[in-house]
Amino acid sequence: MKRNKKYIALIFLCTAIPIYFFLLIMIFSVMISLFFYIIKGNFVFYTENIYIASKLAIFLGIPAGIVFWIGECRRLGIKIFGK
Repeated sequence: MKRNKKYIALIFLCTAIPIYFFLLIMIFSVMISLFFYIIKGNFVFYTENIYIASKLAIFLGIPAGIVFWIGECRRLGIKIFGK
């Protein structure tokens, strides 16, 4: 079976970018919580932060992955649909 590398790259980008966004949002959330802990003395981290991070990662990460994929295909001169 012939593997088409451009579609493997699409699957990678549509899974890697949302995971990257999720981790990035979680790291920023923990950093902000640590900042407030240093200032005020109470560490505030809610479970809603995880829910919001996962929703944002999915709804922003998948379209961003597709946009990156289209950009890379255009940059390399690969036709997306067709031979």
